[in-house]
Amino acid sequence: MERRLLEAAERGNIDELKDLISSNGLILEEMDLEEAGHTPLHVACVAGHPDFVRELLKRMPKFAEKVNAGGFSPLHIAAARGNFEVARELLTVGAHLCFVKGRESRIPLHYAAIKGELDVMNLLLSASPESIEETTARQETALHLAVKNNRFEAVVRLVEHLKLHKKEKVINWKDHKGDTALHLAAAGKNFEVISLLLCGHAVKSDVVEVNPLNDSGSTPLDVLTLSRRGAGDREIREILVRAGAIRRRGRSNLRASRPVSVDDDFEGGNDHQLDGELVTSAPQSLSRSDGEIRNALLVVATLIANATYQSVLQPPSVVERDKNPENSSSAEDITYSAGLVYILFLGGNSFGFLVSVQMIIYLTKKFPLRWPLRLSMIAMVLTYFCFSLSLLITSTNGTATRTVLYVLPLMIAVFLLLIQKWLAIVLDFFLHGLFRMKIFGNLYELEVVDRSRGCK
Repeated sequence: MERRLLEAAERGNIDELKDLISSNGLILEEMDLEEAGHTPLHVACVAGHPDFVRELLKRMPKFAEKVNAGGFSPLHIAAARGNFEVARELLTVGAHLCFVKGRESRIPLHYAAIKGELDVMNLLLSASPESIEETTARQETALHLAVKNNRFEAVVRLVEHLKLHKKEKVINWKDHKGDTALHLAAAGKNFEVISLLLCGHAVKSDVVEVNPLNDSGSTPLDVLTLSRRGAGDREIREILVRAGAIRRRGRSNLRASRPVSVDDDFEGGNDHQLDGELVTSAPQSLSRSDGEIRNALLVVATLIANATYQSVLQPPSVVERDKNPENSSSAEDITYSAGLVYILFLGGNSFGFLVSVQMIIYLTKKFPLRWPLRLSMIAMVLTYFCFSLSLLITSTNGTATRTVLYVLPLMIAVFLLLIQKWLAIVLDFFLHGLFRMKIFGNLYELEVVDRSRGCK
């Protein structure tokens, strides 16, 4: 009789179900006691008969909670098969079915995400918004599973749900290997997912952690570098680097290395070739990784900040020399001239100092412990200007007319800082004209060796 009931469920024959129950009123209770857990409801869900499911649930709603030997509840089956009607009938029993754990502690939402079944995903998330925080035995969220199985539309829906319910933190959760969704997207070279997470289209740019470390000590950029090279690597790398991605693993840990194509130069430059061939224009970039370029800029900015800070501690000798001139009648003019020289010096020096501090803050905006770093930078700027002001007061003898000059260095520095973009454009145009005129001859010609070819 049980075999006949399973066959009726497979065919969706409601009349036969009623006949079997009338013949044996305890047939459903008897099947509920079986250890295997494979009920007629499981069969009806596999076959996709929502009417049969509805009739069976009226008589035995407990079947909806049963997990069979394969680790599937009826709702797991409906989610995996994308059967919206069956899933909706099952949820009439209660939203708690969304949390039934199956094989590897997966819930129905996990299977819907794996299969990319958007309608069922929407149904499950509407019934239980908190289910998106459930993880598998491998600590995988639904977002992990959607990324791993290249279900981009499912990823979009999950991210939208996380944003709507203020649960964006789930995006940065790690699985049992320490991988976040961004690690998995980088490993799978999933351009769409990386763009979605980092380009600010779905969530704010500061929500997603760009440089989380997995259990192997790798960031997403490391994972991309370690994987097999592909056609879309360059675009993915650019998105990661623009978002502040860095490499934590050294070159000795990489499986392979190759020269990076030279693809950046001054506007209008056309005298270079790709893949490590001869480069004939000085301002063009050398073959190096984006991470190395970022590190090099950070070193240069730090050196400039240090040099400009030291310049304030050791002011121009003209100020010190003219403090006590022998001829008192000309002392005022000499000191005043020295003060003007120092004001011009301090204005330019302060501009260079502020630009270098700005570069350091920008280049480290995605670093861990960036807030203590920013506080220390602010403290350094304050001490810089306090010391500069004390020197100005000393050099101008504190007279009323010269007191106005105290603020000039700061005004000069701030003004130059505000127009730095236009200054850079003008300087870029001027230098590019000099290079095109070949004034420097071959002084700045550089040659990059293509190691993959073993020749110059």
